[in-house]
Amino acid sequence: MHTIILCSSNPLLVKSLYGVLRDEGYAIEEVEHPALAVQKVLKSSYAFMIIDAEPFGLSAEDAARIVRTIAPEMPILCVGGGAGCDDLPMIRLPADLDAIKEMIHHIAA
Repeated sequence: MHTIILCSSNPLLVKSLYGVLRDEGYAIEEVEHPALAVQKVLKSSYAFMIIDAEPFGLSAEDAARIVRTIAPEMPILCVGGGAGCDDLPMIRLPADLDAIKEMIHHIAA
């Protein structure tokens, strides 16, 4: 079973994505803050990371830059959009669950 990081302070987003990811066979480690996601990547390896583009402390863009330095092979999916995610695979919200599943399969392959 592959483990992923789901980084969002939005409980509705977490609830929506958690079920989809679990059903796809992933173990999910949730964190609310991008800085905590960076700390987790420093300690362990993950199949990929999904990060909420909504700014909350460390930006998604800054967190992605740090994670790419630590684990350049780890894919990162930005959810929600925003200028800070221009260089990342991104799903704009609202998105249907099938689109999310398709993107997850694409970046995890």
